[in-house]
Amino acid sequence: MKHLIAAILAATLSTGTAWAEDPLPIRIGAASAVDHAPVFIGVEKGIFAAHGLDADVVMYQSGVDMVNGLMNGAQEVNVMGSVPFLSGISRGFPLVLIGHLHGDPNRTDYSDNQSVIASAESGVKKADIAALAGKRIGLPRGTGAEGYLFGLLKSAGLSEKDVQLVNVQPAELVTALTQGDVDAISIWQPWAATALTKIEGTVEVVAGGCAGCYDPGTILTTRMVATEKPEELKRFMAAFAEAQQWVRQNPDKAAEINTRWISGVDAETMALALKNIPLDSRISAHTAAMYQEKTLPFLVGLGRVEKVFDPSDSIDTSFLKAAQESNPKAFSDLEPIPEDIQVK
Repeated sequence: MKHLIAAILAATLSTGTAWAEDPLPIRIGAASAVDHAPVFIGVEKGIFAAHGLDADVVMYQSGVDMVNGLMNGAQEVNVMGSVPFLSGISRGFPLVLIGHLHGDPNRTDYSDNQSVIASAESGVKKADIAALAGKRIGLPRGTGAEGYLFGLLKSAGLSEKDVQLVNVQPAELVTALTQGDVDAISIWQPWAATALTKIEGTVEVVAGGCAGCYDPGTILTTRMVATEKPEELKRFMAAFAEAQQWVRQNPDKAAEINTRWISGVDAETMALALKNIPLDSRISAHTAAMYQEKTLPFLVGLGRVEKVFDPSDSIDTSFLKAAQESNPKAFSDLEPIPEDIQVK
């Protein structure tokens, strides 16, 4: 767990906002993932403090563990992938999506943060997804990396039965590939970029590019927190959007900060991983629609959820809308969402 309260004076200089009252505490579930940069930047640059928040970051190894922490009250907010969110609400978990960690509200497919990297010894070539048949593929099971891999396999006429899945935690994947314990890995950044830059001869089989996938990052809370702590969530979403913009505008500096939170990855590799991730918290009509059209049918096929359902009841855009009203400058560099797909 890492904790830091930036000085209110420094924070005020950064955002022009100061809070007279004591800051409100908020705990944020995050992981060793490059796209979690807005959390780390929000703490270190004093952005959360400037919005009247005392932010405490709780680090996890995977989204599954993070959901358990959220449900057990270890934190008020999570930043994570879509698969644990959808699996959780299908089981009746009182999870609420209040924004996106990363994504593109104007697109109907999304897998930009995921990649498949193969070793030189595997013989798998770039763009040859079919060559993964029979290979040992390391990934953290039950996460967006698994959904991404299965979407790619489906596009090549394969299924999970055609590969050997090896459950490996994200920070251990590069070692597993180096030692030959697996032939390829499916993972989010920065671990894909780390494998490419640190292991000689590795091949980027594919990065993103899954037309049948829809897995934007999510910002989650629970129904109880949404009811009992609305002011904390409004401040959090305004601060988070500002931190996302800071990363968009300062990717190299953000990469340097990331290295203090994610061990084993140098700043150059971190910057390479970070520049291809669209950090955009906005929700459009595509979110619920594409979950139903792409993500959930896929999870049904895997037996992870029983049936396709409309997740709209577990999506609350009120905190995001409050952020857009109170801090419009944080969204000013983003492409507008067409009116026909705006959430009313």
